[in-house]
Amino acid sequence: MVQASSTRALITRWLGSRTEGSRLDPTFLARLGYRFEAIAGLALRLYGPRLDDPDAFILRVADLLATAHASRPPELRAGDAARERRVAQGEGPWYLEPGLAAYMAYLDRFAGNFRGFRERIPHLERLGVRIVHLMPFFPCPAGNNDGGYAVSDYLGVDARLGTVAELAETARELHRRGMYLAADLVLNHCSDEHPWALAARRGERRYRDYFHVFSDGAAAERFGRAMPEVFPETAPGNFTFVPEMDAWVMTVFHRFQWDLDWSNPEVFIEMLGILLELANRGIDILRLDAVPYLWKREGTECRNLDEAHDIVRLLKACADVAAPGLAFLAEAIVQPSEIVRYLDSGSVEECQLAYHASLMVLLWDALATGKTAVLSHSFGEETRLAPGTGWISYARCHDDIGLGYDEEKILRAGFTPRAHRRFLLDFYSGRYPGSFARGRLFMEDPRSGDARISGTCASLCGLEKALEEGDEAAADLAVKRIVLLHGLAASLTGIPLVYSGDELGLPNDFSWLDDPALADDNRWMHRPRLDPEALARSEVEGTIESRILGGVARILRLRKDIPAFAPDAPFEILHPGDEHLVLCLRSPKAGAAGTRILVAANFTAGNRSLRLPQVLSGLGVPSRDLLAGGDAPSCLDFASGRIVLGPYALAWIELAGPGRTDGA
Repeated sequence: MVQASSTRALITRWLGSRTEGSRLDPTFLARLGYRFEAIAGLALRLYGPRLDDPDAFILRVADLLATAHASRPPELRAGDAARERRVAQGEGPWYLEPGLAAYMAYLDRFAGNFRGFRERIPHLERLGVRIVHLMPFFPCPAGNNDGGYAVSDYLGVDARLGTVAELAETARELHRRGMYLAADLVLNHCSDEHPWALAARRGERRYRDYFHVFSDGAAAERFGRAMPEVFPETAPGNFTFVPEMDAWVMTVFHRFQWDLDWSNPEVFIEMLGILLELANRGIDILRLDAVPYLWKREGTECRNLDEAHDIVRLLKACADVAAPGLAFLAEAIVQPSEIVRYLDSGSVEECQLAYHASLMVLLWDALATGKTAVLSHSFGEETRLAPGTGWISYARCHDDIGLGYDEEKILRAGFTPRAHRRFLLDFYSGRYPGSFARGRLFMEDPRSGDARISGTCASLCGLEKALEEGDEAAADLAVKRIVLLHGLAASLTGIPLVYSGDELGLPNDFSWLDDPALADDNRWMHRPRLDPEALARSEVEGTIESRILGGVARILRLRKDIPAFAPDAPFEILHPGDEHLVLCLRSPKAGAAGTRILVAANFTAGNRSLRLPQVLSGLGVPSRDLLAGGDAPSCLDFASGRIVLGPYALAWIELAGPGRTDGA
């Protein structure tokens, strides 16, 4: 790290270099002074050996921050200040407000364009979400572009979706309604049609150095020998030969996505400028795509290296100076023990939010088996987070469902890991006898037997099959499964996220098979367009759409006023002795008012019950089932002294009295 005297000297030198007409905001200077040592130290740790003049590089970063802050719109500066005051007053960060829920959508599939999106905001308000993640809306190549993640212009907007001005207006409209906008920053790679890549193809050395380029194919092969393949079926290998360059370029994801070389300090400067400009357009949360892959080193898997963490820390320290209201969401789909390393740890500030991918997998595991041992043994053991950070919890997202289990947990649950994984793949692809699911396998590797799972929530839960067969009883069970999964995502931990269309029970969309650009990627089956007719049916009482939307919206609405469901409130998994149930004790945060809530869920199509003393000994006295009402009966049977859960039922049991505080 740079010594304090060095940082003071650098700041003095930088301030002296500013012209008299460029007066700096005192708040900005205070933030810069607070973060400057961390910025300088991280910059030197990452780039020192490659810098001819380290001081000049650090001063370039400071200039970039000052410029970005000066051009930040007044309303966003006011929002920054309000968010800082909130933390200073002990209210916690804005992104952990109680009751927050999120929604993820492709703009064109949800509403056509930005104008159509603004017209459909009332639907999101009806559902009860306040964070909206719009998937990549940047210009990208025609045809297969990895769902928009092959970015050709980080600061542009796809003309089919609208304009940069409409993006900013959409952010302002969300803010007026008390909502927040999340968007992607694709850090690891860009499109091979990005101006940087085109310049590299033309032989411009500056831009060739933005990428991992090998003139020697054998050297590229050696470098990639330890690297796993992300898409072994459709994009095998990790390098692509580019004839114009007579060289191999690293392409970890697809051949049209060139990996950026973050060991080049110029790449950092470019991406920092992009990050700050996106923040100035009103984006509240930046989803850092493929963040584990940022740093590459021969002989390693090129994932989760320490330098990748330092890059994110440096970006966050810079953002905290110029746009401190911005939060980072880590897209790190790795083992839970690795995911938590991307989050703030108290002394080290990195990301504030991360996807709870393992919870998603555990929910689908329990649904297929009807047994909860894997979930109960796995959930919570590696998911405790530092204060000020939180999970995004979900049943489905735009991506496939991978089965990245800890095999020890599978064994503890009484299953054989390889056979268990095979069962799940067969079950959700509909191959297993008696399966209700209609999914497909994604990236199946015949050598290892590994694969991932594609399919909408409704189709994987049995609704597609039930409707095709005209089986009303099966459709009723499928609806209950869909609501149960979303209810648990909203109950167990973190901020619940709903993927577009799942709130209406939309089935698999097979139109992707007719599009040559999409035909090799069956993940498009679970990225359906939001059907206007289904949306209309959701407003008609008794329809499947209204039952699903109403069930999920009711859960999201009720949880807002329950302190124990704050995103970062404590949780404890209980083991009731019934392998078909999940029991989780949620407690208000230390010092907060409110009662404990026992979350109880049944993963079978039959009734399950437990004696109250068996479950609640030392936890408190049950007073009511908070989800009871309307068509939902209470699960509490005081006459028999039991909790009675119907098929795929979810209950929130309020516990009165002091109860136990240890372990939660």
